[in-house]
Amino acid sequence: MSLLQRLSLRRPADADAGVRVGVYAAAERLVAVVGHCPVAARPRMHPAPVFDGASAVQGWIDWQRAHQAHSRSSLVLHSEHYRILPMDAPRVPPEERKAAVRYQAHELLDFPADEAQIDCLDVPAAAPDQSVTRVFVVAGLTREITAWAARYRDARLVLDVVDIPELALRNVSVLAARDSAHIYLHLGLRSARLVIVWQRELCAFRQLELGAGKLADASAEEFEALVENLSLDVQRTADAFARQFHGADLATLWVSSMVRADALVEALDALQSLPVRRLRIEDHLDWSGADAVLDFERGLDHTLAIGAALRDAV
Repeated sequence: MSLLQRLSLRRPADADAGVRVGVYAAAERLVAVVGHCPVAARPRMHPAPVFDGASAVQGWIDWQRAHQAHSRSSLVLHSEHYRILPMDAPRVPPEERKAAVRYQAHELLDFPADEAQIDCLDVPAAAPDQSVTRVFVVAGLTREITAWAARYRDARLVLDVVDIPELALRNVSVLAARDSAHIYLHLGLRSARLVIVWQRELCAFRQLELGAGKLADASAEEFEALVENLSLDVQRTADAFARQFHGADLATLWVSSMVRADALVEALDALQSLPVRRLRIEDHLDWSGADAVLDFERGLDHTLAIGAALRDAV
């Protein structure tokens, strides 16, 4: 999926096919990684400089033009700039699907559908012998996407993918879990995101109002209560998945967290029927550079940028 499909920039002849830059621009901070992901080889990545404040985007464009001018880039949209909607798959020819879901999304979006770029993701069928009946419709704000496309075009850089956090997390979790059906829970700075992946495809997702700061400051009793509530949210999502995808068996709950990761894994393991494992991204790719993948003290979370850079590797 890429919300840039109708706005794609011509790829220059000297573009480096082996390097992809993953970019995530939060409210006032831009985090990026440079990924080397050769086919059938272990990915290698390192962080790019972090840019903050109102000039973060221009600072990033200037840096990439100076240091990664021939790399392709994947941009992960901030939550404010897109919506993802589960829908029944429209019974129309493939070339008419986007128009059909745009019409259906019109009443569900909290911004006008004609202000959005639309794409669709097939949700795997409930069993291997069945046809696809559900899709995720992704609507990204055109003004945001075209602004990024213009920045890259003007700098003569290649932005060939505009993606969403749910798919970036899918990429990270597939790197660890491979083909098994699994849940991945990532506790970020201000919220937690959960995805369920089967057949390497996104099947379910949730965003939870629990950030690393709240978990870091919790007393023992508060920590226990927060984890119990989190476990209930995970279990409800897993139960809904099991009812819909009766051909799949969830194997593992993978967990990453900016704070108290080992304690969180241990506590969830005591509450969940699934095996719970910590997902340390550094165990699944070669990470180099001064910045850690997760640094709560500095407010640095490279997870989504890494997921974007893994676009061609999983």
